[in-house]
Amino acid sequence: MLVRGMTERVVGSVYPKNYAGEILAICYWVASHVLYLNDPLHVELLKDPQRLVEEILHSKASPPHTRGDCDDIATLIAAMALQCGREAQLVVAGFKGRGHFSHVFVRVHDPKADDYIVCDPVAGSRVRQMLQRIKTYQIWSCDEPFSRGPIISR
Repeated sequence: MLVRGMTERVVGSVYPKNYAGEILAICYWVASHVLYLNDPLHVELLKDPQRLVEEILHSKASPPHTRGDCDDIATLIAAMALQCGREAQLVVAGFKGRGHFSHVFVRVHDPKADDYIVCDPVAGSRVRQMLQRIKTYQIWSCDEPFSRGPIISR
């Protein structure tokens, strides 16, 4: 409910049924409130969406923020998109070659445009360049069981 409440606040001023507006509002809000920081050396640290929202709410910084890496950021965006009824997919990507994964971001389906909006605050304004550098990827649905494996792999 904490993530749902924050999602309602974030999309609160977006006109109803403006799905692209909701998706972009979520992406912008996460980019403004979760600043990128690598994981500790030799440790894969994952902060779940609720933890990130709690840290933002308790932050004394101005504007309030927390730190996380690409998987923390991606899971928060995906969770917030799901709270709006959008289909979200995690994209695990690599830039060196097949099977060499080093980054994750989210793409969220806009049902009106019947297309996906890539949400990657880590890439920021360079999303297009980042997408062009991808050599290998897997796409995982956030609303399907993970035991089925990726829905697309290259």
